[in-house]
Amino acid sequence: MIAGIELGKKYAQISVKTELMSEPESITMVVGSENYRIPVEADFDKKSEIQELFRKLWKMILPYGDKEPLEYLVFCLEECSNDLRTMLLEIVRSYEISEKIIKFMDKKECFCTYLFHQSAELLARNALLIENVDGEQKHYLLHKQIRNNQNLARVHDISEKSLEQVFKDHGISSVFLLGDDFEEGWMQQNMRLLKSGRRVFAGKNLFVKGACYRGMELKDETENYLYLDEEKICCDIMLRNVIHGKEEFLPVVKGGKNWYESEVSMELLLLDEPELEFVIFPIGGGETQTIVIPLKDLPKRPKKTTRIQMKMSFQTSSCGKLQIRDLGFGELFPASDMNYEGKLQWEQ
Repeated sequence: MIAGIELGKKYAQISVKTELMSEPESITMVVGSENYRIPVEADFDKKSEIQELFRKLWKMILPYGDKEPLEYLVFCLEECSNDLRTMLLEIVRSYEISEKIIKFMDKKECFCTYLFHQSAELLARNALLIENVDGEQKHYLLHKQIRNNQNLARVHDISEKSLEQVFKDHGISSVFLLGDDFEEGWMQQNMRLLKSGRRVFAGKNLFVKGACYRGMELKDETENYLYLDEEKICCDIMLRNVIHGKEEFLPVVKGGKNWYESEVSMELLLLDEPELEFVIFPIGGGETQTIVIPLKDLPKRPKKTTRIQMKMSFQTSSCGKLQIRDLGFGELFPASDMNYEGKLQWEQ
């Protein structure tokens, strides 16, 4: 079973996908209705109140998992802060749910995931989402480009622009109206503009279904696009080596993952100089960057007789923390006390 939870300050929604379902289904508050919104009465700064809210939501999910284990639980967070992610992970662990199957997304990424599971014609050009909550509108533009035979997608918040300006500046194939607060006068005034050569859809559960679709992608290891934003590492990070006179690149971090999920640990054999040469390849285009990290405190040894352990964790999407330790080379060259700590930082 895959479960998606949309968690906002005013309401939550749940969507599930079991083996018997062809598509994710949202859980309704009233059987036979489309009342998907579950009122939220919780202070997001208080763990006890978030814990009680999750208990309530988990109780609604459990009947769908009677015969199937939970394979992924994906949260769509209105505010995808590090504090809230940490709090939710602590709460979920108390239910003996592995961190490995927990994923976090924001609304923009859920919109993107949802669209890539719909008919291709809806993304022939860009797509526009208009979210209306309590009379306040937000506009999200999904822009797709194809680079190296790969679909790259970004979602921009363009709420400051009028609809007339949005349609003037961007070719748009489809429009999605999300929420139940669109006034009749607004609809009459804008429907002709919205429907001019494009398809228009209205709904209430797009974000939570997008979260459920993401769990399905992770389970099946199928993804026909790469979503990029400020939370993602938007480059491939590699180490340059020369072996037998031939330049080779050793993958370190593959771009497209959230920076807070991209910790890596690996052992390396230095081939030549006491240094590491990182090469940064931007995914969406741009100049390749080369960053050399000298390891000055390594003892002098013959070539190819120094092993090191390298750990990299990320502080932002363009700044990694490096920890490098000398492992020596068996009994011939014992490990030294060289322990390097520094940063790998690049322009994004």
